[in-house]
Amino acid sequence: MLALQASAGNAAVCAMLAREPVDAPAPAADGGAASPLADLAARAGSAPALRSMVLANPALGHQISAYLSSGVEDEALNGLMGQAFAPGTAALAAANTGDKGPADPTAPLPAPIPGEKTLDKGTMKWTLQANNQNSARCDVDFKPDETKVEAKSISFGQTVVNELGDKNFYAGATPDDPEKNKATYTPFEDPVTKKRMDHMPDTENDPFYGAEWDQANKKWKDENSQWIVGSSQKGKSSTSAVMYDVPGAAVAREGLGDASKEFETVPMVLETRQPLGSLRWGFKIKDEENAPIELTGGQDADCTDTPTGDWASAMDQFYTGKFAEILDDFDIAKHDLKPDHKTKLDNIVTKMQANVALKAQLGGAADLTGDEKFNQALSLKRAEAARDYLLGKGIEASRLELQSYGSDWARVEAEAGTSEGQNRRVQIWLH
Repeated sequence: MLALQASAGNAAVCAMLAREPVDAPAPAADGGAASPLADLAARAGSAPALRSMVLANPALGHQISAYLSSGVEDEALNGLMGQAFAPGTAALAAANTGDKGPADPTAPLPAPIPGEKTLDKGTMKWTLQANNQNSARCDVDFKPDETKVEAKSISFGQTVVNELGDKNFYAGATPDDPEKNKATYTPFEDPVTKKRMDHMPDTENDPFYGAEWDQANKKWKDENSQWIVGSSQKGKSSTSAVMYDVPGAAVAREGLGDASKEFETVPMVLETRQPLGSLRWGFKIKDEENAPIELTGGQDADCTDTPTGDWASAMDQFYTGKFAEILDDFDIAKHDLKPDHKTKLDNIVTKMQANVALKAQLGGAADLTGDEKFNQALSLKRAEAARDYLLGKGIEASRLELQSYGSDWARVEAEAGTSEGQNRRVQIWLH
C-alpha cells in the first residue's frame, strides 16, 4: 500500500475526502493507464494547486480517495496528496464542515430512513441518512424479480437537481460564485425542470450510476467495488444492482437562500432502457446560521414502480448534451454510412480541425434484432465506418477511439426483437 494509506494521519485525510460532497459517481479506480487520474499530479504541478483543485471541486477528492485506495502505484499523486492535505488543515476542515453549520459537535442529526418495498419488477431496499450537517448518504439495493425481468445488465440512472435560493448550483460552487461551472452542466439539464443525469461530464460517456463500459471485455462492469451491476434471467436467477451516493452542499447558510438537492434513483435494464422502479430522496438546509440538515423523501410513498416523466426527459437530454453527433438509423444488419451520417461527420471534422486538442470517441451500437455475437461485430463495424470517414478527411488516427456496445446499450426504450433506429447508432463524444 502507498504512504497515504499507511500513514494514520493521511489515512484520516483520505477518509475525510471520501465524505466530501459528491455530485456524481467517481470513475472506476482500476489503476490502469486509462484512468482519468493517471496524470493528475503532473497536471496539478504542486501541492497548493492540487489542494485548490479539490476544494473547488469536492467530488474530485472522492475520486482520488477511491483511486489511491485501490492500491494503484501512483507515487506522484500520493505524495502531493500528503503535502496538500496535512492532518488538521484548516481549509480542508472548513470545506468539509461548513463555516456556519451547527457549532455544537453533539447537535443531533436526523434519524436515518430505512426502507424496503416490493415493486412489480423487484424489491427495492434503501437507507437515507445524514452523513453530517452538510451532506447525506443514500444506499440503494434493487433485486429484480427473475420471473418478470430478463436482463444482462441492471444499473441505475439517477437524476439530480441542485438549488440554492432561486438558482441552480453546481459542483465547485462558492459563495462568491454560486453558479461556477454552470456551463459544464447546463447542456445536460432538462430545459424545463433543470434536472439532469447525475454523472461526471468531463470523464464519463454514459448516464449510468454504477456501471461503466469495459471495451476490452465488451461488457458492462462494476464502476467500483461498491457499485455493482445486477442481472436477471427469467426462471433462473437474479443478482442485485447496488449503489450509494454521498451528496453534499458545497454552499449553504451563506445568505444566498435555502440549499437543497433532489434525486430520483431508477434501476434500469441497460440493453433495453426499461425502468424497473424509482426512489426519490434528497436533503435541504435552510439559509440560517446553525441550521441543521433535513432529509427529504426516502419514504415508502417515494418508492414507486415507474419513474416520473422528468426522469425520462433528463435521460433524453443526456444524449443531446453529451454527444456532438449521433449517427442513427443504420439499416438493420448494415454498417454503411448514409448521406446524413456523412454530413454529421463533416461537422465533426470541422470541430476537430478548429481545435487540435479534441479527441473523438466513436461508440457503435446495435438494436436487439440480431443475435449477441453478430451485434457485437456489427456495432464495431459501424464505429469503424465512422472512423474511416474521418481518417479520409485528414483526422489523425491517434485522435480517434473506438468502442462497440453490441446491443448492450439502448438509447431509447425497446423490447428484444423490436427494430429501433435510434439504437442502431454511432455516438460521437468530443473531449
